Amino acid sequence: MANPFGQVVDDEKLDTMVNYVGKVKTQEDRAREAMNLINENDKNGKAKRYVEGLKKEYGDGATTLCMVYNATGETLYYSASKDWYGFIGRTPYPFEIGNGQWASFLHVKKASDASGSEAALVFRGSNASGMERDYCVAWSSPWAAWYKNKAYCDVGYVGSFPRDWDTVYHTLNNGGYEHSTNKDGVDIEASTATGTSPLFVAKIKIPFSPRP
Repeated sequence: MANPFGQVVDDEKLDTMVNYVGKVKTQEDRAREAMNLINENDKNGKAKRYVEGLKKEYGDGATTLCMVYNATGETLYYSASKDWYGFIGRTPYPFEIGNGQWASFLHVKKASDASGSEAALVFRGSNASGMERDYCVAWSSPWAAWYKNKAYCDVGYVGSFPRDWDTVYHTLNNGGYEHSTNKDGVDIEASTATGTSPLFVAKIKIPFSPRP
């Protein structure tokens, strides 16, 4: 099964839509239609079933089932990651996520540790002004039942997050089940659920006006 999931929403895709035929396409146009097509052809369901399959192969133990959606109008590229507890499962982090695609992956706890799954992932992409920025999403799924799961997201300059993982860690651990940010021409929403193997979902997008 292909991961990421879904057809890339690029200019060729927009050319199949009446509103855009014969018109100049922009990053905002591509981002808008990526959000409109977030569930096209069950791509969200396919991404969810994929990571659920990885969890089934992994077996018991604390994990985080992660899904990331790109609606920035441009491609997102893997930039950095940080494991505080646990590690990426059998499949690696996605190297790139096209606009309009879902990527999913499983982060697992170490078999010998009673510590759970806690990590951050950084993608590089373009903000609404076309400038390169880094986007961080992070999750905490503790092994101990008396700790709550947590989600975190943020926007930063290129290379800013690996220089300050401590701030990411402390902000994440002081957070809750949901977190969002809206700054520097980027909107990110991140959420997790209860339980020892929650579904963590992050949507990275740029602001856009209604369809012309």
